[in-house]
Amino acid sequence: MLKKIISGAQTGADRAGLVAAIDLGIQNGGTVPKGRRTDTGPLSDYEMARYNLQESKYNTYPPRTRQNVSDSDGTAIFGNVGSPGSRLTLKYCRDLCKPHIINPEPSELRAWAEKESIETLNVAGNRERSNPGIYRRVLVILVQAFQ
Repeated sequence: MLKKIISGAQTGADRAGLVAAIDLGIQNGGTVPKGRRTDTGPLSDYEMARYNLQESKYNTYPPRTRQNVSDSDGTAIFGNVGSPGSRLTLKYCRDLCKPHIINPEPSELRAWAEKESIETLNVAGNRERSNPGIYRRVLVILVQAFQ
């Protein structure tokens, strides 16, 4: 049973995961780069607390991506999986032998999470800037899958 959703808190898919957790009444969290980097600027103290985020000691994205894959039971990746960030997330899933699913529909996501005994789900994918509308799509999928 899903108990927590984590992500790197980037705009788009990541942020949708954190908001979905709040909407679903479950825990959220994750690791963000040092400096709290996002496309829209650094995360505020309020956002860090609201989403229960930890700041990495590294200011680049790869260490936080690896940490979130490592800290989860599995990863759902949304959007264009050919993007550099999604390719890196897939690499870490494989390197760490963590299950992953790509662009699932709600029923598919729920079935996969149950089959894989996912308690902590890492949500990853494209930024809103590179994939307009992904935030809303991912939020709807997650809420429908786990409500």
